[in-house]
Amino acid sequence: MRKKRTLARSLAVLLTLTFLFTGGLPVALGAETYSGVSYWDSLLKNASYQDVSGHWAQASIYRVTALGIVRGEGGKFRPNSTASREDVLGMLIRLAGLEGQAQRINVDPDQETAHLNYWGANYVTLAQSMGIITEEERRNTNWRGAATREETAYWMARILNYLPVYGQAQQAIYQFDDWQSFSKARLPYCEAIIAAKIMTGTGNRFNPQKAITRAELAAVLDKACQVYLTTRGYKTLQGTIGNSSFLTGPSVERNYYQVVQDDGQSFFMVVDSERDFLVYKNNNLGRSGLLNTGDSVKVLVGPQNEILLVEAAYGAQAVLEGVLDYLDITRNRLYLTGWDGKTYIYPLSPLCRVTLSGYPANLTDLVAGQQVSLFLSGTQVSEIKSTVNYASSGALPRDVNSAYGYLFRKSYDELSIRDDNGRPYTYTLTSSTRYYVNGLSADYYDLKTGDYVKLTLDSNRRIVRVDVRRDDAGYKVYLARMYDINSVFGQIRFDNVAIYQAGDMAFQGDSLVLSAASDIEAYSGSRKLSLLELEKYRGNYAYFVTARRGDQERVVKLVVRESTARKVTGKVQEINGTLNSLAVKYEPDRIYYDSGTIVIKDNRLIDGDAINSGDDVVIFAERESDNSIRARLIMVNTPESESRYTLYRGYIRAIMDRSRFEIGSTSRMEDHKWRGGYSYTQFYYDYQTTFLYTDGDVVERFGDYNFYNRDEELEDLDVYVIAEGDKALAVIILDDMEFRSEVISRGTVTAVSSEEVSIGSYSNWSSYTESWQMQTGDLTLKLKYAVAARNGEGKDPSALRVGDPVYLLRASVGDGTDVYATLILVE
Repeated sequence: MRKKRTLARSLAVLLTLTFLFTGGLPVALGAETYSGVSYWDSLLKNASYQDVSGHWAQASIYRVTALGIVRGEGGKFRPNSTASREDVLGMLIRLAGLEGQAQRINVDPDQETAHLNYWGANYVTLAQSMGIITEEERRNTNWRGAATREETAYWMARILNYLPVYGQAQQAIYQFDDWQSFSKARLPYCEAIIAAKIMTGTGNRFNPQKAITRAELAAVLDKACQVYLTTRGYKTLQGTIGNSSFLTGPSVERNYYQVVQDDGQSFFMVVDSERDFLVYKNNNLGRSGLLNTGDSVKVLVGPQNEILLVEAAYGAQAVLEGVLDYLDITRNRLYLTGWDGKTYIYPLSPLCRVTLSGYPANLTDLVAGQQVSLFLSGTQVSEIKSTVNYASSGALPRDVNSAYGYLFRKSYDELSIRDDNGRPYTYTLTSSTRYYVNGLSADYYDLKTGDYVKLTLDSNRRIVRVDVRRDDAGYKVYLARMYDINSVFGQIRFDNVAIYQAGDMAFQGDSLVLSAASDIEAYSGSRKLSLLELEKYRGNYAYFVTARRGDQERVVKLVVRESTARKVTGKVQEINGTLNSLAVKYEPDRIYYDSGTIVIKDNRLIDGDAINSGDDVVIFAERESDNSIRARLIMVNTPESESRYTLYRGYIRAIMDRSRFEIGSTSRMEDHKWRGGYSYTQFYYDYQTTFLYTDGDVVERFGDYNFYNRDEELEDLDVYVIAEGDKALAVIILDDMEFRSEVISRGTVTAVSSEEVSIGSYSNWSSYTESWQMQTGDLTLKLKYAVAARNGEGKDPSALRVGDPVYLLRASVGDGTDVYATLILVE
């Protein structure tokens, strides 16, 4: 390994900047320079709304405020209130750059009494002079009243000079069941706005006579800006902040940010005591000081080269894996063949890090044929991870195949799995085997028995890599229209939402804003897309799958739906893995699948090849141009799976090493009862395992390091364990005390503090009736001796939240009357 160069030296070699400071702007050879605006403080105050945090339209509201389209609102934007007609006209006039013209109109003071907006009468008079409204409409319309969606679309078309659409070309509006609710005179203009995908409906309705909310108006104006403002000299630049410096001179101080674009060229953003710009980062709005080296940025630049808004994000927004084909350092390009067989070309971030086998390395240490993980920030590669196999210089054998199944046994040199038919297979591990969970690098100890794994095998049937897809709280499957896609923030906004339920898509209608998972897989057909490429499909429908990652529902896989659609249900008669196709009983056409097809079985994402003959399936498919039927979503119907967690009790027989311990006299919770017969059980533990020690009075919570170092003290003590497979998530160690009168309960958290939790709508398991018995009121439990499992991790009870559905073991201690929660599972 070559010694890692410092960031400053790397940037110096890459860019060789020469700065001249003469009281003017710092100049980089051949680089464009952009400055902030002198009125940044007013912009920031105008945009400091107290009621938009977390709102689905927050980003749009900030963008249109930064452009000056919205202003003078005070401390509240009122996103869910309706927008008045005079406000809609005013914002559209500002978008078109006509506000100065409106303000120069001399308006009769008598006309101003009909308006709340200070410039309302001027906006309406300008609209009349443009022929958008008649004099009668100006006099008789309630301009303080709420604008309708039809009025908004019509006025936008007229003010932004969208031509009306007539005849055969008039198509987009007829997708809505309520198209006859449009007025005949305005319909051709509304068609132009709908066809441009600036405004959309909900489900099959546009609701033209419904009042438009201020949040909806901000989103519509934001979309119009993306189309219209480029004609007025506005532009959007993207890249990664490679460096920032502070220069001081005799009369001025300046801070400049170097942004490296995909082609390796840089531009500079300059801030001084008089000029600055707004920054939207991590759902917060501020000024340039929010930016850091390594941020991925999208910069909105005005016609005078002034910076109006910078949208920033830090860290990887996507992960792509495959085999390195070629690294062109001179042209700043990396060529990769992904696991889907497609070739990808990505530019490198100026701060791109390389890690081989956990150690820092350089780009020149990478070799063609090496298996790599690319961490993408925006459109650039921010980090490359791989391993070094000294026998083959890190190269991955090309003649590989795969095996799928449930892990039921593991040792240091072998993994044993059962395939979907229950047949056992054992494969050999090597010192260079790589491990991935949800696309992120992991290690052997992260594997848990019960995991559904994909094993990549070499020609000798040895395991090259292990892939585990582990998602919290199961999957949800949707069909919806992609209303907006923000690749910088990794967010997708959907509307016309339908969710998969009981074999069909059930329409919900609400809009949905979701973040993309770090390892999201997005496809158009079999072509894999980055989030930036997915932006081109804005307005298209897509099937997508979400899962809980941490405390958020995130999109893990998405495939764009084309214009045709059909549904096929039935039993799989035959599957051909070579042709990637299957036959369904009574269905005359063969159905093909590819890497973009979403397949879910046993609440797990699988490849199409893992479908078996005899499986009952629900298939959502399309007819291709060659008349073949291509599946986009396949749901394999299977019984509900058991809980991911298992509860154990016994005594600590031995703390074997820094990652394993063994308990004796083991009992396991099965069907809500303790059942014995398990003499010794081994568990793995790590830094994510939570430990609690108590002797009744003293309670200590500690981590894996203290657990290992207290082995002699803790051995032979009673123990309770929450496990996922053979991985211990949370452990209670009892020293000369016991839990009495244990009861299993389930319900929903209604209140929680540091000392107590209240459970509502709760039931107790009755061993006499073998059923759940519903109880009245709330159950209040002490948390002194409690540990919890949430999202596959051991937690303290402080991780509980109101609304959490829980399954728990409760007990009393000694002769006291208090009841304590002990083992808590957040279901």
